[in-house]
Amino acid sequence: MNDEPDIKRATPYIRSPVDIEHYDTLALEYLNNGHDEYDFADDLRDFLREKAASAPKSLESYKAAIISWLAENHVYLPAEMTRRLKVGGKSLTRDRAPTLEELRHILNHSDLQLKAYLLVLTSAGMRPGEGLGIEWPDVDLVTGKVHIRREIAKSGEPRDTFLSIEALEVLKQWQTYHPAYAEKIDSYTVPVEFTRDTKRVFPLSYNGVRDKYGRVLEKCGLDEKDPTTGWLVLRLHVMRKFFRTRLPQGGASVDAVEQMLGHEGYCGGAYVRLTDEEIETAYRGAESALWIFKEPPYNKEDLTRLERENQALRGELAGIQRQITMMNAMQADVGATPEALQRLVDARIRAMKSSGEI
Repeated sequence: MNDEPDIKRATPYIRSPVDIEHYDTLALEYLNNGHDEYDFADDLRDFLREKAASAPKSLESYKAAIISWLAENHVYLPAEMTRRLKVGGKSLTRDRAPTLEELRHILNHSDLQLKAYLLVLTSAGMRPGEGLGIEWPDVDLVTGKVHIRREIAKSGEPRDTFLSIEALEVLKQWQTYHPAYAEKIDSYTVPVEFTRDTKRVFPLSYNGVRDKYGRVLEKCGLDEKDPTTGWLVLRLHVMRKFFRTRLPQGGASVDAVEQMLGHEGYCGGAYVRLTDEEIETAYRGAESALWIFKEPPYNKEDLTRLERENQALRGELAGIQRQITMMNAMQADVGATPEALQRLVDARIRAMKSSGEI
């Protein structure tokens, strides 16, 4: 409303907090300027029109935040006004699941921390924020089971998922180095009175991991951006798409995959919920499809077909061996007595007559 081109921050540093006192002053001026509800609604409409190029979900968030802020300051816009302020449509950002070759390239350029984090996302189907929120007690380093607590789950519903054996190996390496990393990074980046939460598996902010990941993509030449929104095509969230695409290809049921992803309905009970044992069985049977460096075993269908062919060949071989045994026995009989040969000839003639061959 005041045409300020940039966010005013408390210090010149780009990561420093916003100057709240400055914006409190502007907010009071705006709220006490004699506007009525129609003026506030018009301002909201103009703002949403100005931001029309933004993604629909972003527009919904802007609209909800402004309406809520006005209500907190005792300005209540009638529902018939806010309903007319339409936002929505399809997502503007183009993204896609990465290929195996791209993931190998990315992981080969990542440090141990980022490599472990990306493998957790791709093998467990977590959202980036959920991956940053997990703590060491949430992870069973023996079975690979991960518990996503209610407070870090986007849906607000707790759920369990699993790590592949490949991801688990790297995560154990990261756990060994984790204390030394925290001590080293704290020594030159945080105030003396700051105490880091050492229970977190990945003690990073979202901006920190996003920037690190962006630098890796740039090194790999995979930093393509959507021309409309400027977002990375291979942004962090596509690791979840990799999980959603690959695990069903390995044979896991869609219900099991959706429950591990924590999609609405599967967590809330609207769908039939699978047991932990059923989920783990489905995951372990298909997890090789999520492996990035490990070589997957033969396809189960191919193994079944080869086993059937092997059984048929063994049966044919047994039949041939029986025929050879019979022929050897017949040859021995014929060599012993000429009458035996005559008996064989007579028996063969009778068999041919009965079958109509003669």
